Amino acid sequence: MMAKIMAARILFLIIFCYYTIRVTDAFQSGRPIRFSPLLVLSRADVWNTPHTIGRIIGSASSTALFSSRNFDLDNNDRVQPSQNERTEDERAFIESVLRTNVLFQDVVRQGSLIDLASAFDRVEYEKGDIIFSQGDTDKGFMLILEEGECSITIDGEEIPEPYGTMKRGAMVGELALLLDKDRAATVKAKTNVVAFRLSRASFKHFMAGPLVKADDIKTEIRNIDNVIDKISGVKTRYGGDIIRQYKPSRRWLWGRWHGTILQQAWTSAAANMLVSVCFITAVRLCCKPTWAPGQIPNSSFPVISRLGGLAKLWHYLMSITTFILTFFLSQAYTLWRNMYDTTRKIQGRINDIGLLVACTVERDDQGKYTKRAEILMDDVGNYTRLFHVFCWAKYSKKFQVLSTSRGMSRMLSRGLLSQKEYNSLTSLSSRNGGPHNACLTWILIKCLTAMKHNTLPNDHALKDVLFHKMCDLRGTFAGISDQLDGRIPLAYAHFVQVLVDSFLLIAPFALYSELGIWSVPAVGLLTLFYAGLLDLAKILLDPLDNDEFYDAPVNVDIGVLIRESNSGSTRWKYSAEVLPFAPN
Repeated sequence: MMAKIMAARILFLIIFCYYTIRVTDAFQSGRPIRFSPLLVLSRADVWNTPHTIGRIIGSASSTALFSSRNFDLDNNDRVQPSQNERTEDERAFIESVLRTNVLFQDVVRQGSLIDLASAFDRVEYEKGDIIFSQGDTDKGFMLILEEGECSITIDGEEIPEPYGTMKRGAMVGELALLLDKDRAATVKAKTNVVAFRLSRASFKHFMAGPLVKADDIKTEIRNIDNVIDKISGVKTRYGGDIIRQYKPSRRWLWGRWHGTILQQAWTSAAANMLVSVCFITAVRLCCKPTWAPGQIPNSSFPVISRLGGLAKLWHYLMSITTFILTFFLSQAYTLWRNMYDTTRKIQGRINDIGLLVACTVERDDQGKYTKRAEILMDDVGNYTRLFHVFCWAKYSKKFQVLSTSRGMSRMLSRGLLSQKEYNSLTSLSSRNGGPHNACLTWILIKCLTAMKHNTLPNDHALKDVLFHKMCDLRGTFAGISDQLDGRIPLAYAHFVQVLVDSFLLIAPFALYSELGIWSVPAVGLLTLFYAGLLDLAKILLDPLDNDEFYDAPVNVDIGVLIRESNSGSTRWKYSAEVLPFAPN
């Protein structure tokens, strides 16, 4: 026993001396202290003793944690990642991309950023090379683009810009490694491309770290990418239309089910019909009526005579319910129509700004855009796209994730934000009111700066029109919250709901005295129409589908609005690119 204790003390002393030498050497040289690929300590960590001890203990136990908790690791995945020599600029670039990417933030937090950056090797592709093909089962690597551009094609259709073009800093192929699925798109080099490649084994090695919550990362990235796919056109709600369209044919309309009010209201109708059947059965079993099941009840029969007063009350109630419900539906449609017009007006103001810039921008003697004019139009187009995205991220719950820091991080990795734009937006305080406000100021400041440098005419007329359009745009999108906040008072909605429910609840009992067994289908039809009208009004009162009351055919597909504005952001630049005349 004493021998074992002595051996343990000697082993502890050896380990203590070894790490003391490592810490002393690194402290004097100023270099980080590397204990393992998962544990890198700075000089500041040396003085933060409790924190450092915790990290060393976590690193020591990390081997046991490299299990199927996060990923299924085969023998090839368990190898230590290679450490490639990188220049300082290359290392700084890779680290900056990884540090701001939501996928690797847990890896950065556990102190593995330096080793992860060193695991990337440099690769080059020529213009036209296919980097990935949709459906490929090979998931051997992912890329970070340093130079050049890549295009994305899904199901044979190239995704339009900016969502279909990957540029410097974009991450390509990481989802296949994260989700262990086949390649979801074809990625092709539009130009000569220089990139940094991370192997599947290295990726899974670092993603299996003790602080990495892989399941949470997968879920979060799926949710964010689902929203980005909606605004890029990969996923559409109504086949690319802004609302579900219809055909005037009677046969076609009768043949619809999905996305109709019938689909929403049939359960209420069935439940009320069941109440009617139960009531009729109880009357026939308990009261022994003298008429046949298919005949109209005898009005002199005691139970039927007692129901006569309830039937009169029900008829009075039907009149007031019909009037109030139809008026309520009319008001709901007015709100929906105003909201739809507002969305189109926002698009119109964005197009006005693009038209003004494209028609007044600086040109050379041949009528071609100058280089700085093209840069101005590209910047304005990009800022209008971002403004529109973040505008709907403010008002639509389905898109809110894009305005979060992690959502913007994913947009950065997908090439939808530049590094400078990301840094600027994430540095804003909550008092700013949202990234859409920042993007709006960028547009105006960019245009005013261009006027000072004569890229745009520095005259009062253009400046006044530009200010008018920008202020009109701001006022229009700010009015959305006013419309949504004041859509309907609670007391009004509550009154209508109670009125309709009372009317339908009495129907099975009131109609039996007049219709007998035929009251069952009558109750079903009345419930279908009255409950359906009320549900339709509720759907119209939620034009952005924030309440998720029903996947209604009348709600606007916000993704279509954003895609249309994305197309409009470059429309005027290309429309005025070649003129049939020489400008003065």
